[in-house]
Amino acid sequence: MGLEIDKTVQYWLEGAQYDLETGKSLIEAKRFPYSLFFGHLATEKLLKAFFVKNRRKHAPYSHSLTFLAEESGLGASEEIMDKLAEFTEFNIEARYPEEQKKFYEKCTQEFAEKKFEEIEEVYQWLHQKL
Repeated sequence: MGLEIDKTVQYWLEGAQYDLETGKSLIEAKRFPYSLFFGHLATEKLLKAFFVKNRRKHAPYSHSLTFLAEESGLGASEEIMDKLAEFTEFNIEARYPEEQKKFYEKCTQEFAEKKFEEIEEVYQWLHQKL
């Protein structure tokens, strides 16, 4: 049985929406580092949906948003690619102990709210591209 494109795209879309909502709830709960981590996850899953729809094969096992954007043929602007590179760091910095302390210190409410707003803007742009 081959890859069911529509079903797989829907799987990634549902996961992306769930993670975006989780990220928003973590902002409200003042769990700022993890809100950005979930923002990264939402963006990653949306890029994987785009990849599957565009390339008609399974998305690669990668957390790199720039890699996923490039491999999917997204054709994003340099500005979007720069944001994706920054959002990828939220995955690394939230997960690995040597990066966590610096990331937690950086994740003030102001910083996290601003970055999550940027995540939502890119998310909406990506969603429209689908």
